[in-house]
Amino acid sequence: MKPVLELQKIHKEFPGIVANDQIDLTLNRGEVHTILGENGAGKSTLMNIISGLYVPDSGSIFLEGKPLFLKNPAQAIAHGVGMVHQHFMLIPNHSVSENIILGTPQAFRLKKSKVRQQIKELGTRYGLVLNPDLRVQDLSVGEQQKVEILKVLFRGAKILILDEPTAVLTPQESEALYKILHQMKKDGHSILFISHKMKEVIELSDRITVLRHGKVKATRNRGETNPSELARLMMGESTIQTPEIKTKASKVSSDQFQNNTIVRLKNAGLRHELGHWLLQNINMEIRAGQIVGLAGVAGSGQASLAEVLVGLRNLDTGEYQFAGEEQKGASVSELIHKGVGYIPEDRKRYGIAPHLGVAENFLLRDLHNHQFQSRGWLQRDKVAAFGRERMRAFDVRAASEKTPVGQLSGGNMQKVILARETSRPLKFLLAAQPVRGLDIHATAFLQNQLLQARADGLAILLISEDLEELLLMSDYLYVICRGSIVGEMSKEDAEIEKIGLLMTGERA
Repeated sequence: MKPVLELQKIHKEFPGIVANDQIDLTLNRGEVHTILGENGAGKSTLMNIISGLYVPDSGSIFLEGKPLFLKNPAQAIAHGVGMVHQHFMLIPNHSVSENIILGTPQAFRLKKSKVRQQIKELGTRYGLVLNPDLRVQDLSVGEQQKVEILKVLFRGAKILILDEPTAVLTPQESEALYKILHQMKKDGHSILFISHKMKEVIELSDRITVLRHGKVKATRNRGETNPSELARLMMGESTIQTPEIKTKASKVSSDQFQNNTIVRLKNAGLRHELGHWLLQNINMEIRAGQIVGLAGVAGSGQASLAEVLVGLRNLDTGEYQFAGEEQKGASVSELIHKGVGYIPEDRKRYGIAPHLGVAENFLLRDLHNHQFQSRGWLQRDKVAAFGRERMRAFDVRAASEKTPVGQLSGGNMQKVILARETSRPLKFLLAAQPVRGLDIHATAFLQNQLLQARADGLAILLISEDLEELLLMSDYLYVICRGSIVGEMSKEDAEIEKIGLLMTGERA
């Protein structure tokens, strides 16, 4: 039997990154083929190529045995290939039917009554029943996903690409989606399915292809594999070694930090504006002189947890205690004043003021410090001197302290952020993906600084999707999945395979 879709030697590079490296893949008619892999493995890039968003640098695509050249998503949908993105592409104040017909050829000529009837027929056939006249903003997340699926079916798609379709769904909504996919298979649709959740991968897939570092590691039939093997293929064998990172002698004995809990969450819960839970029953402790690692695939609740801990969001249930005091309704500025530091995941968007100089960025948290003021005015010479001293201490490489931070490399930007956060009195530092995208030298420097801060008594939460980094740096680890803590362990008890299974929703 010829595959309905075939990819041969697909290669795609971005500046400094090989996203897809000579990938071969086939999709048969009436099958669910799951693409499994860590974040950054190349899954989304590959799906964007198949759906026409990206053009490969080299390689070939065949549809029904014939060469297929796609330059945009419109061409893909014209050939029966449609993608349902993880982040929905809907217009909230438009109706269901309006969203479904937007972008279709000559949409303005379609009769509303005929469109409504077609939507109802598709909904009945596939279990996607919706009122075509409701506005999207009034729908639940699960219902919005149904709109996205109806969009590609309405356009005649026979090949569907679903990118993390259950990432924001409740268990009941996920079960409903599984039934929809089974009906699509019966009707001859072919489905490419991206997921990190091992249970649904095993239950739904006919075949599973594992990507790692942009390459195909293996393709398995469902009955020929198990969660342990898939986790091993996805994460790689454990290569963790004792770090050769040295710190200066701590100013204070680590014994003094042992029972000093800085951050404590008790049964913490946070709801999305649409009503579903982002975090549920989170219990966590972070002590002074300790690095606690948080492992989880993207979208598991790490961002929501970070927002709570730095004051961007307030809990709906449970307690957030900082240094022994409950922080009910505490603002960002209040937590900064109490000693909370933050290295955000997106350093360019949230971590720096790109048009301000290096020295000025060092002071963004400390503008009211009297050391740099006189009669309410900043003393430029003192700011510049402080900037030069911090640049030397943190090895920030720039032409001068006046250089706009937006002109620096990623590693130097991150050093500026770390210097700013740790150059004031801190009790707790939240570091989200602190070395992502950095070269080996900048990575080693940042890790060294974090370890030195721990040795000096700082409580640190390290959020990372790199398990090797977490095991290298952390004293204790929590694993988060679908907004809940599903495992916790000391560094000594941590194993990559065990953590990988927990991250994907399997019991280790």
